[in-house]
Amino acid sequence: MNRILIVLLAALYSQGVLAETHVIKEFLADPVEVVDEQGKLLREVARKDTPKQPVQVLQLNKDLELVLVELAGQKVWLDTRDLRIDPPLNVTRLPCQQMPQSLAKDSNNKSTLGYGAGCNQ
Repeated sequence: MNRILIVLLAALYSQGVLAETHVIKEFLADPVEVVDEQGKLLREVARKDTPKQPVQVLQLNKDLELVLVELAGQKVWLDTRDLRIDPPLNVTRLPCQQMPQSLAKDSNNKSTLGYGAGCNQ
């Protein structure tokens, strides 16, 4: 009985630890647009009035690309294009084996061509 309880507690704890939490590291736009839950502009906030420390994302609307955060004691929706969020929300994964290969005739090309760190090629 104790083993089952330990396994269940470990499973519950590991899901909480593995849950990805997003943090706003920087406000990119000036002014930052505050929108409603449908994405309609409500007001604008000057970038100098935004917090300098990271802000926790409370809720994420991936369809409309909006995040809910708490600013100055109020919960507000922000457009993700105005923000630098960590970890990034939209990451495109490219299959390494389908990317074009450099050929011998490309030896005169002075540009940099590579797969990136994730491909290990």
